[in-house]
Amino acid sequence: MGCKTLTVFAVLAAVALAFAAPTKYEAEKQAGVSAADITTDDEGAKYVTPADAAGMTFTVKVEETAVYDITTKVLIKQYAWFNSKIVVNGAEAGSLLTKPVTCDSAFVITASAKMRAGENSITVGNGGALGVDYITVERHPDPVFNIGTAPVTPNASESARKVYSFLRENFGKKTISGMMISDQNFNYDYGNMRLIPPGGCTPADSCKYTDAEVKWTGQTDIAEFYKRSGHYPAIGGFDMLFAAGGHHEEGWFRGYTENNLLMTEDLWKMGGIPTYTWHWKVGEDTVFYTQGSPAGFNNPGCTEGVMGTSGTNTCFNYTKAFKGDKCQEIDETSQEYKDIVADVDIVSGYFKQLEEKGIAVVWRPLHEASGGWFWWGTASPECYVQLYRLVFDRMVKTNKLTNLIWVWNINTDPKFGYDYSALNAAWYPGNAYVDIVAVDIYDPLNDHNSAANYYNKIVSDVGTNKMIALSENGAIPDIDSIAEDKAYWSYWMTWSQTWSGNFLEKTTTEMWKKNLDDERIIALDDMPGWDKYTAEVKTFRSTTTIKLTISLQGNNLNITIPQAGHTSIALFDMLGHKVASLAKGNLPAGTQQFNLDGIASGNYIVRAKNGTAGYAQRIRITSIEK
Repeated sequence: MGCKTLTVFAVLAAVALAFAAPTKYEAEKQAGVSAADITTDDEGAKYVTPADAAGMTFTVKVEETAVYDITTKVLIKQYAWFNSKIVVNGAEAGSLLTKPVTCDSAFVITASAKMRAGENSITVGNGGALGVDYITVERHPDPVFNIGTAPVTPNASESARKVYSFLRENFGKKTISGMMISDQNFNYDYGNMRLIPPGGCTPADSCKYTDAEVKWTGQTDIAEFYKRSGHYPAIGGFDMLFAAGGHHEEGWFRGYTENNLLMTEDLWKMGGIPTYTWHWKVGEDTVFYTQGSPAGFNNPGCTEGVMGTSGTNTCFNYTKAFKGDKCQEIDETSQEYKDIVADVDIVSGYFKQLEEKGIAVVWRPLHEASGGWFWWGTASPECYVQLYRLVFDRMVKTNKLTNLIWVWNINTDPKFGYDYSALNAAWYPGNAYVDIVAVDIYDPLNDHNSAANYYNKIVSDVGTNKMIALSENGAIPDIDSIAEDKAYWSYWMTWSQTWSGNFLEKTTTEMWKKNLDDERIIALDDMPGWDKYTAEVKTFRSTTTIKLTISLQGNNLNITIPQAGHTSIALFDMLGHKVASLAKGNLPAGTQQFNLDGIASGNYIVRAKNGTAGYAQRIRITSIEK
């Protein structure tokens, strides 16, 4: 083949149960394959050229209906762009977009998909791969979550602790329903710049909407949700869209934001949970979308001093608020920093009003970052993390907000693709800044599947000490599918019907009623009422006292030990056999590096002991020879 490299991909997840070894299906041993179909590379690997342009299909038999991890190795022609796919029972489960390389090259692709007990078909290669080497199949492990009992906000308010405790109590058991509001009904006295609340209209006001229409339950998005399902959602979605940026002090824009607060108070009194996102328009800018490719401020049209070059795109360069190529230090003298904190202070002021009324908010700032279509997603993951932490610190430490539950929104990264396998956890701000990890999914849920592959990817890449939610969706995931796949989203939130969203129509009336009537879905009428609910205050104790940080660089396994002491580290296969003893004795705190040359591809458990304390972490090692 002319060249050889070793690439190692890792999937990290907490160990929940004993694993069976993966079942391997060699392509050359499948029925109907002849010697003429087989190509052998320089290293002895045998590839079968698919007879069908759709790829090579394997028949796989499993004993139970569950989510399974699938791995395949395919050979791609030199200089070719190739979108290699794994298709399970006719549905795409994962893909890898490969860029042109200088020789025929092998790639390993992984996916997770539900398979039914009995026979299932798995098609790999897809679209003209030179060859398929094998597939492996193994049941996906059930994650064990270790979620703290308190929000990340220090000295969180009683209301925040109640909301967090309620979310934590139900996570893994039930899913909370949610609905986003975009367009709003509200009456406003523009002469006096005054929002008119329900019951506040006089004949002189010539109010456009009735009292019933301006309440949260009367808003078009919420009323349509009720019309389809027979219930109101337990979570109401709001947007700080017009709280800052150009025109934010003008009548309608100000009214929109003030009405958000009024509806939030209305929802809270009914026992619901308000959640806010922020389509952030900085300073005097009126847009939040970036320029085209290359994204945002890298676009040639974004010249110095230009904030927006068109009615739909911004050139705001937030990295100028920092110093260093990775935004290591804040530059408080920069105009960009001043613009950022001024807007954060405005939004903080609105949340402070809610805090003073005893209302907590599930808060999702800087969402969908790695997608690159918002200005906060145009730079590097390192810079984004610094921006997120700046927002957190400004709101929590400077502005002293205690009523926020913090959500970080993982997203696909266009550099890697647009399905679940491209979710990029490199943008994660860190455990100290996040209560909930959430993802936005639209098209993949059109058949109401659980989206377990997205859920499992988050578990693998971010870990098991945060709740996981579906922060935006089109069609809802069916609760039966959620339960069967053990992908219990903390909540889902259907995006708006108004402003031409029409996302309520992605789910049939029958499916709406089935799910909202199910006891495993929490609607507003299932909520206990915040005056009756008591937050959990007991201290959670973990049996794990040693925490390791595991990462892979090339073929080296890096393990960071936080404290010195007698420690043993070993690698085991999935049947419990010791593969390698990596370290034993008094180890210093810090990072130890272990070479993986000679370790075969597959799933392994890294086990560490420190005195009587133990820790285990699952890894997947894939050696790719090209």
